[in-house]
Amino acid sequence: MRNSRRVFPTAFPGFVLVLQASCAFASGREGEALVKPVRWIVAILLVSFATLVFGGGFLGAFRASQSGESLLKGSARGLLRGMVAFLVVGGVSVAGLTILGILWVAYSFLDVYVLRPP
Repeated sequence: MRNSRRVFPTAFPGFVLVLQASCAFASGREGEALVKPVRWIVAILLVSFATLVFGGGFLGAFRASQSGESLLKGSARGLLRGMVAFLVVGGVSVAGLTILGILWVAYSFLDVYVLRPP
């Protein structure tokens, strides 16, 4: 446990340098072209997070009121379940997009080099 206290002060400057370097790589015309897709990705993630977490909280409060439990306890349980649902949906989405990306790269290699020789 003692070593874990030393990891954060060591790793934090690295994270700061990575964030600063990413701003340098995103500057210019190439970076300007990526602003709109990144905004869409962030907006979709925020909407899905809010929907799942607050929906889970409302559903937990509703179920708690139906069963006669405390609304606060039920909504807290629902918020937790909503966060877990967000993590699961995010993980499944990343895995699905990774598989689709692999298939797309394999198709592009086959289409370019195997099906149409140069």
